Amino acid sequence: MDSRLSRLAAAGVAMGLSLATGAAVAAQRQTEPRQRALTIESLAGRDTFEFYCAPCHGPDGRGQGPVAAALSTTPPDLTMLSYRRGGTFPSKEIREFLTGTGRPIVAHGPGTMPIWGPTFQALDPSDRRVRIRIANVVTYVESIQSTSPGATAEKGAR
Repeated sequence: MDSRLSRLAAAGVAMGLSLATGAAVAAQRQTEPRQRALTIESLAGRDTFEFYCAPCHGPDGRGQGPVAAALSTTPPDLTMLSYRRGGTFPSKEIREFLTGTGRPIVAHGPGTMPIWGPTFQALDPSDRRVRIRIANVVTYVESIQSTSPGATAEKGAR
């Protein structure tokens, strides 16, 4: 009798482990596509901007993305950063702002924007790829600068 009970207990444990493992694998399969949907493979500045920045800042960078109306703070017009600084693009400040190492620049407002450096790091643990992504998006934002209010910038940088 003890032998039969032992086999039943062992079978129950094995079935429980199998179910738990299957549930973990199923959960992983459901999580992986969701995580992939949160990131893109391309490191190009324009692609990064369109995927991560345009929902708030708009595809043209002027602060009128589809999510902007739902935000408590209107996203700034990123095409005017150089103009507001006398023609000098604040690349170092933008990079520091994105990575969370610098203080918010005046043009950006109260700091309600996510700090993208740690976010990119969580989605892609490669330090090199995160640095490249941030450098490329900063270069892209520099490429969309307007020379005066109402002027349209050329979007050529990738």
